[in-house]
Amino acid sequence: MITWPSASPCTGDGGFIVGAQELRAGATGRLIVLDFDGVLLDTERVGIDVWRDLLDDGPRPARDALSVRADGTLDRDALRRGLTATLGRRRARALWSEFERRNRVRADRLDARPGVRPFLAHCRERGHRLAVASGNGRDWVEGHLQRLGIRSAFHSVHCAGPGVRTKPAPDTYLRALHACAPAGPASGLLAVEDSYAGLAAAGAAGLPAVWLTDAPGSALSPGPVARRVRALDELIGTL
Repeated sequence: MITWPSASPCTGDGGFIVGAQELRAGATGRLIVLDFDGVLLDTERVGIDVWRDLLDDGPRPARDALSVRADGTLDRDALRRGLTATLGRRRARALWSEFERRNRVRADRLDARPGVRPFLAHCRERGHRLAVASGNGRDWVEGHLQRLGIRSAFHSVHCAGPGVRTKPAPDTYLRALHACAPAGPASGLLAVEDSYAGLAAAGAAGLPAVWLTDAPGSALSPGPVARRVRALDELIGTL
């Protein structure tokens, strides 16, 4: 069962809990905040594949620097440190530049993740407001949303950058809540995340979170989650 705190989207302060049966009863106007990479577009997997290709012919220590977290996301900080220690700063920078180039090319070929378009259509029909809270840069996120033709589905888009900390800090979620306040209060709040850091960020902002993951069923979430799904359209029956 998904539980939703009744709250103002401006503050995210708590209230009574709404259960799944009450959700199906017809209440509308909820605010759902989604991560971008790994939730709307499968760029987490693509990024890991690009790095594996780049490092495949390199020295063993460089290949060993590729660090993938238990949630299936790339640990960029650990990779950067490992490559710098193994290859030196200049070669590591050159590899990162080549990664960014190849990653962009592959990401530009991707369609939205399975289930995204039916989910967006359902939310539009039900009058739910959607926002994006991403740890990536605005150019990356906005560019892909426009390319996919789904930018208009979102009330606002919030990205890490100057003065906006990356997850697990809650900054992007707090900005999404604040941006939706002028549109009026929402009857329920929900975040959708694929990473441990994102789940922590949503929790710090006061939002219950759905964990979207391809991890095996034995993999544990880092904390309580409202639900666990493999595709966004699995949520349609409860919204």
